Amino acid sequence: MLKNRMKKILSVLCVLALIGGGLRISSALMINKASKEQYEQFFKAEQDFDVLFLGSSHVINGISPIDLFREYGITSYNLSMHGNYVASSYYLLKESLAILKKKGRQFPKAVVLDVYGGNEIVFDLHNAWDSFPLSRTKAEMVRNLVSREDQAAMLVPFFLYHNRWNELDNEDFQLYPSRKYGVQPRYEVCYPADEIVTDPKDMEPADEEKLIYIDRINQLCNSLGIRLILIHIPYSYHPEWQREANAVCQYAQEQGIFCKNYMYQDIGLDFDIDFYDQGHLNAAGMRILTKELGRLLKEAGMEDHRGQQEEQVWLTENQAFIQYRLRQLEEVSDAKAYLMGINDPDLIAHVQIWHPVLEDRQIAKLTERLQKSGHEIFVTETRIEIPEEDDENLEYDIYCSVYRKDDPDIPVHTIGFSVINN
Repeated sequence: MLKNRMKKILSVLCVLALIGGGLRISSALMINKASKEQYEQFFKAEQDFDVLFLGSSHVINGISPIDLFREYGITSYNLSMHGNYVASSYYLLKESLAILKKKGRQFPKAVVLDVYGGNEIVFDLHNAWDSFPLSRTKAEMVRNLVSREDQAAMLVPFFLYHNRWNELDNEDFQLYPSRKYGVQPRYEVCYPADEIVTDPKDMEPADEEKLIYIDRINQLCNSLGIRLILIHIPYSYHPEWQREANAVCQYAQEQGIFCKNYMYQDIGLDFDIDFYDQGHLNAAGMRILTKELGRLLKEAGMEDHRGQQEEQVWLTENQAFIQYRLRQLEEVSDAKAYLMGINDPDLIAHVQIWHPVLEDRQIAKLTERLQKSGHEIFVTETRIEIPEEDDENLEYDIYCSVYRKDDPDIPVHTIGFSVINN
């Protein structure tokens, strides 16, 4: 009898294990991959990060940890996610610190939080949280930020994605997590919106919940000896949110929290050429902001790790980052976006440009910046003729030959653009 009973128990346990394993594999296969792509590198990283960045798409498109290390030797990770604002950032920070503690890794010396944004929606919370395992902090986030009818799917994403079988593609089976430490550089150029608030005293009342969560983040950081730095990354849309951010910054200063509102700092950003849309920095704007933020972090006492053991990891990742940027350039078909993208610290370009094209304000500014950065610009009186293999010449208004600075003899990419309608 006892043997039969043990066999039945073992059979039940095996069935449950198979069901559980199957559900785990199915869930990993079918869930939204945005979260895993963004955070997998953080979960698996063995090196310590002196700085963690938090916020929404303004941060994910605006601050590059690899460029920050290149310029200042500061180690960091960008934990931001599209549509995740101050409230979600509190829980993301809390959970990330718990992960670091569990792995016996060092807590950051500083946390940088962008104060932009409105209220989170469930889709964007999934983008951030789906790769985080169920935990007390995740449950707390769901209870406080997610409506009752969406809570089960947020806690167990399989409930939301279980019927995605007919939507699966190669990316679901061959996921390549980001090696960019959380940044997503953009390759477009956009003119600004009509209204940019120019007075930091021009305010709208700040959302009370946002202030509560800023206080919670500050208390959490203070309890662990982490310095909290608030920033406001520039943009030209939603003037009502620009005004609210002014009020948030004023509140922070009243509470003794350092806040740098970059909307009113002359750091070299040009609204005509440094944004990929009216709200977000492009790759060039990202590097400008990152460099300026590096100055701030250096003044705040962040250590320069260049020349130390961990430098090799960052140098290796920078090589992968260069290759990523080259792949991005190869996909660009717009002349302005390309001129923006080749203004890159690891590239050198020879640009031939037909002089009437410079009447376009954005192209003129992009070309001037390239020239100031050491790229070779040749303004021609006629359209540029490029011979092709079939002995026919093609005419272009702009023609670019791009080289890596560490290998300037062989171009890594050439492309021509016709921008003037004849």
